[in-house]
Formats: sequence, structure tokens, C-alpha cells
Amino acid sequence: MRNIKKRLGVWSAAALFTVFITLVAYVALRSASVVPVLMYHSFQAEEDKLVPCVSPEIFAVQMEFLAKNRYNVVGPEKIIAYMTGIEKMPAKTAAITADDGYYNFYKNAYPVLKKYNLPATIFIATDKIGASGYLGWKELGEMSDSGLITIGSHTRSHPWLPSVSVDEEKLWDELAHSKEILEKGLGRRVDFICYPSGAFNDLTKETAKKAGYKGAFTTNPAKKSGIDDIYAIRRIKMSSASVNPVILWGKISRYYAWFKERR
Repeated sequence: MRNIKKRLGVWSAAALFTVFITLVAYVALRSASVVPVLMYHSFQAEEDKLVPCVSPEIFAVQMEFLAKNRYNVVGPEKIIAYMTGIEKMPAKTAAITADDGYYNFYKNAYPVLKKYNLPATIFIATDKIGASGYLGWKELGEMSDSGLITIGSHTRSHPWLPSVSVDEEKLWDELAHSKEILEKGLGRRVDFICYPSGAFNDLTKETAKKAGYKGAFTTNPAKKSGIDDIYAIRRIKMSSASVNPVILWGKISRYYAWFKERR
């Protein structure tokens, strides 16, 4: 009897180990093309209850971490290539995005990105260009011409798109005309959009495709959206709390987004 119990114990341990290895392999396979896309908004020391903020000092630490650990930091074109299987994604890959087009991106984030030669994408609500606290055409042109910063659309007026979608003409204005405004002002193509507040529906995605966008970014997409949906690209909210190297490593891990989706 004792030998039987011992054997059962060995088999149970072996079974648990097999299940664990199978789970790890499954997650690794499913997350092989999941690009950790970091999401920022405002780069300022003062906390803002309405806008997520990361202090310039902590942002510098986070970017130094990426640079010193030799992460493959990519722009949106590469994200699409990895997600669609056109290219194989290196293990240590990440992307940097920022929403809304605050002037402090140019003042506090852009110099750090230049220092470490890290590409980033910033999404602009065109009605805000040149307004107080927001980027103007001069800064947008300089950053776009640098080749380091990709400029994307964040619509015209930053509305809640599922509500706007009841008026297809208004939806087209927000998506397609914001693209046209940016392209005219920058003198180059604008191929990517970010849905304000991450909100979208099927009509929003279809309109983004018709408007000529190659891909669209969100924050917390519906679970019905596939993890390989290039018109619902998931992102990871960054904060000043993400500064400990272990926490930062875990958050930038390509497995983080996969697990987060299944909580």
C-alpha cells in the first residue's frame, strides 16, 4: 500500500509538472506575436486627476531600462508586421505610444527618446493642435521629420466613438478628416489611429479601414476582439509606479498583456 501511494505521489507530481509545462508552452505560443505597447499621456511631475501622468524623471528611468537591456523598441509598422506574422518578433520587444498631444511630450519625453534613440508614436486630436498646453505644427513637424516619432490620429475632437457612430457622417469626419488634416500639415502619410479612451465598435473599426488606416490602437478592447486584431491593438498603461526593475520587466513582458486579458 505504501509503495502504491508513493507511486501515485510521483505520478501526481509528474502530471502537475506536465500540465505546468504545457500551460507555459501554450502561453508562449499564443503570446509570440503580442507586442507590449506602452501607453503614456502626460509627462509632468504634478498629478492630474483627469489625465494619467508620468514624471519626466521616472520616464527617463523607464527608457534607460529599455535601452540598457537592449530592447527591440519598434514603431507601428513593425507592430503590424509581428502581429500578422510577416516578421518574427524578437523576445525582448516593446513599443512606446503617447496620447492627446500634450506639449510636455515635446519638452520632457522627446529629449529622452532622442538620447536613447527610441522610436515612439504620438496620437494627436487635430482640433487641439496649437491650443494652450498642446503641441503645435512646429513641434509636430520637427518630431515627424526626425524619423524617430510617428504621428498618428486621435480623431478631431476626442469623442466617445461608439456614441458618434450613430452618425456615420460625423464618424467619418472624426476619423478620415483628422487623417487628412495631419497629412496636409506634416506632408507625409498618417497610417495609424488611436481610439479616444480606447472606445470603439465594429462600425468604428470598419470606418478606420475605409479611411485608409493600416491599424488602430485601443486600451481595453472587448474580449471578442482577437489578440491579433490590428484594428484593436492592445496597450499597457504606464505610470510612475512602474519604476522598480522587476515590476517594469514584468509589465513589459509580452506575457503580461496575454494574462491581463484573461483576468
